[in-house]
Amino acid sequence: QDEETQHSLECIQANQIFPRKQLIREDENLQVPFIELHGESTEYVGRAEDAIIALSNYRLHIKFKESVVNVPLQLIESVECRDIFQLHLTCKDCKVIRCQFSTFEQCQDWLKRLNNAIRPPSKIEDLFSFAYHAWCMEVYASEKEQHGDLCRPGEHVTSRFKNEVERMGFDMNNAWRISNINEKYKLCGSYPQEIIVPAWITDKELESVASFRSWKRIPAVVYRHQSNGAVISRCGQPEVSWWGWRNADDEHLVQSVAKACASDSRSNSNKLMNGNCSRDFSNGGDLSDVEFDSSISNASGAESLAIQPQKLLILDARSYAAAVANRAKGGGCECPEYYPNCEVVFMGMANIHSIRKSFQSLRLLCTQMPDPGNWLSALESTKWLQHLSVLLKSALLVVHAVDRDQRPVLVHCSDGWDRTPQIVALAKLLLDPYYRTTEGFQVLVETEWLDFGHKFADRCGHGENSDDLNERCPVFLQWLDCVHQLQRQFPCSFEFNEAFLVKLVQHTYSCLFGTFLCNNAKERGEKHTQERTCSVWSLLRAANKAFRNLLYSSQSESVLYPVCHVRNLMLWSAVYLPCSSPSTPADDTCAPYPVPGSSPEDQPLGRLPKTRSFDNLTTACDSSVPTTNRRSSDPSLNEKWQEHRRSLELSSLGNPGDDPFDGDGLSKQGRAPVGAELSVAAGVAEGQMENILQEATKDDVGLEEHLRGSLETVG
Repeated sequence: QDEETQHSLECIQANQIFPRKQLIREDENLQVPFIELHGESTEYVGRAEDAIIALSNYRLHIKFKESVVNVPLQLIESVECRDIFQLHLTCKDCKVIRCQFSTFEQCQDWLKRLNNAIRPPSKIEDLFSFAYHAWCMEVYASEKEQHGDLCRPGEHVTSRFKNEVERMGFDMNNAWRISNINEKYKLCGSYPQEIIVPAWITDKELESVASFRSWKRIPAVVYRHQSNGAVISRCGQPEVSWWGWRNADDEHLVQSVAKACASDSRSNSNKLMNGNCSRDFSNGGDLSDVEFDSSISNASGAESLAIQPQKLLILDARSYAAAVANRAKGGGCECPEYYPNCEVVFMGMANIHSIRKSFQSLRLLCTQMPDPGNWLSALESTKWLQHLSVLLKSALLVVHAVDRDQRPVLVHCSDGWDRTPQIVALAKLLLDPYYRTTEGFQVLVETEWLDFGHKFADRCGHGENSDDLNERCPVFLQWLDCVHQLQRQFPCSFEFNEAFLVKLVQHTYSCLFGTFLCNNAKERGEKHTQERTCSVWSLLRAANKAFRNLLYSSQSESVLYPVCHVRNLMLWSAVYLPCSSPSTPADDTCAPYPVPGSSPEDQPLGRLPKTRSFDNLTTACDSSVPTTNRRSSDPSLNEKWQEHRRSLELSSLGNPGDDPFDGDGLSKQGRAPVGAELSVAAGVAEGQMENILQEATKDDVGLEEHLRGSLETVG
């Protein structure tokens, strides 16, 4: 009875708090050109030049003769009027949309409507994810079904902290302990409630350390190498300031991390002398390629320059100059004299303002019509790939220290919620095969990005009154791009495919799900987002075959050592380019987003590459040709991979009845069953991967078929 009462209250909320809006038609003969999601109501339908345009509380939909724009409102960054009759929409995922109108007045009307629609919400409930969930609950209540797994993440996500402590084998008897000093976020509002610290560090000492670290973000252990016991910790910068303040408890805590590693009962076998994995960079410049290569190539053991065993590596993501400049604002960096068993390295990573500028340059380049003749030099001038390279190098230094030299590492930048999660999450991905599974990757994102307070609301611009453009930056997108680069270099090491990452990019901004709302876990708890919105992991779940990498092998490399040079990195065309095939002049106003509810046969032939694939990839892998059993780092296999990925970019094609981003996959009465609500079309680089495998094995078993509903950019 209590459950029925709860359902009734939710139904009341859906109807009264999120009422449907009155539809305004510019022409009485016009109909809404798409199937609405639960809680979605179309407000305007009109005619553009050679197109029908519709605006709902969730999306902008423009139906041209041969293409369709279908983009969530929160994915749109800005709208402006160009050439009097043309609307120019810039999207947060690098796409640009153009729509031509017949009259200036009509263009201005739609400009005002769109600017009102994309304005940051005055209250969080204005975001569509709340209305969507409430109306979904009403449907479930009316059908007397449990929403269960369709809206919630799995147990591996909800119990992630306990599971991770057990999985990584922390010695909780002698070396480490779980502190509840941040229970109810009373110490730090942007940290999780439970943190791992050395066993002998008291909560009183932690309070003292918090007073010395930026935003009270104290050093917290987030990863333990299961073989040698070395750990990764993260924190905010020390508040040294111009006065040169120091804190004895902070110095004790940092050195205790290294001591705890040594005392860990499971990590005391075969202690090796540490190789000099990185160089002090006191002049503040970036590590050059030569310096980076030499530091990575130094072998552990007697041949290398011997330094003190278990010397903790402090990796500061900033340049030395930036770290010193932060002293003027009360920040700074660790002084090696005060942290005697530590080595400090500066990586020279750019701040959010430089990354934002680089991304804007990339977006301008990728949307130029026609294709610029100086493409490669223009791409270089954006510095986007250079930024990815520095990030990968930073993570690789952490991996080298932890895996090869058995050294603990402490990572921080300024505040510890932008560059720090990028480095730490990427290092964990390289170190641990678990995070390269679908479930493990979900845990990684939840832990390093959500629990430790990356400011998604400010960085994505969908927070309450988040009008400050200086706070916006595609930090998470940049990290996902690095994950994509790893997928290219190690095609057999990830359980999920490229389509998984592309969907995650889209739903980071879409606000269809509540996973990436607010700036930290404390805010999400206060707003009850977990109870009032759906989780993105209910879509990107392990059981969804659309996101499964058919080349995945659980026996692939345990630790990944990627090539980080710019020349080995590639533009993520599936995300940044309007379409995967060369555009024709007629495509100038074409949508970068695919048609929801269309089949591959409906698409223009220029966007539909044919591919050869195996009917049964498992059978194909059992071929007598031995090359299928190569390691994924095999140079000849990677050459095939790179060659095909250059020539066969993913086609942005829709598929009916699959993804809530399309507005076609969620159940309504008379439509798809509720149980199939969050399924997605098979859309991966599966066809491409099979091509690679076929080429590598010289197996002529391929059959002609179209790539099935690949990578809908509208999710």
